[in-house]
Amino acid sequence: MGFFAMIGSMFLGIFCIFLGVHYRKKHRFNLILIPIGIALILYAIYLGFPK
Repeated sequence: MGFFAMIGSMFLGIFCIFLGVHYRKKHRFNLILIPIGIALILYAIYLGFPK
């Protein structure tokens, strides 16, 4: 289960960063997506560490 959460968090984070950077001029809400994406990628890295 942890592996799938790690992979899902990584892809969701990359997707959020992509949307935030791509649409940052059009809407202010999309600027929030960049830190959310970074947080999701950091969470995926944390899940990847051996316990």
